[in-house]
Amino acid sequence: MTTWLVATLARYVLVEAEDESTARELGQAALYDLYADLRERYGRDVPINILTVRHATDAEIDLWHWHHEMLAREAEWQARRQDG
Repeated sequence: MTTWLVATLARYVLVEAEDESTARELGQAALYDLYADLRERYGRDVPINILTVRHATDAEIDLWHWHHEMLAREAEWQARRQDG
C-alpha cells in the first residue's frame, strides 16, 4: 500500500491505497467527512472538487501523524478538564 495525498484547493487528506483511482475514491469519502462543517454552516451539500492526487511525501506523512496525535491529546485534555 502507498500513502496518497488527495486534495481540494483548501483541504487535504492522506489515504492508503494500491493505486490512484482507489486513492481518489477513498479521498473523496474522507474529504466528504472533512467538509461536514461547511455543509452544516450552509445547510446544503458542498461540492468537493479534487484537484490533486499524488504520492504523499515522508514530511507530509509525518506532519499528518503529528497533527492527529495533537488532536488526540487535545481531546484527552478537554475530557479531563470537564471531568475535574
